[in-house]
Amino acid sequence: MRVSSRADYGVRALFELAMRAGQGPIQSKEIAARQEIPEAYLHQVLGALNRAGLIRSTRGPLGGHELALEPSEISVFAILVALDGVDQKPHPHPDGIGPSDVVHQVWHQLQEQSEVMLSSITLQTLVDRQAEMQPRANYVI
Repeated sequence: MRVSSRADYGVRALFELAMRAGQGPIQSKEIAARQEIPEAYLHQVLGALNRAGLIRSTRGPLGGHELALEPSEISVFAILVALDGVDQKPHPHPDGIGPSDVVHQVWHQLQEQSEVMLSSITLQTLVDRQAEMQPRANYVI
């Protein structure tokens, strides 16, 4: 499965916001620096995420971006839909090949399983995975 750079940047930007949820708005230049996303492109992505209702954006020197929902309420699939849309139509069938064709059934199953899997992964899931990867401090006196 190929993921567009727009979707990748969007997930990474929202992951950054989820990591800092509850701390107030975060400026796009900080998100861009921490996630290594070109800032000009990030502005476009954040605009789309704002229009989709996944983030709130505030202008001004104390402004920035923050999640509009809890990290546990935003799935990776929802982000992909907001940024790239998702083809909800069945896989096209060329002339002479019907929906009972076993190869096309595989593509349908792949699409369904991808949607189920990506819907089950939320920003909170990513935050939790990141926390598990961080080494725990071990203080010895």
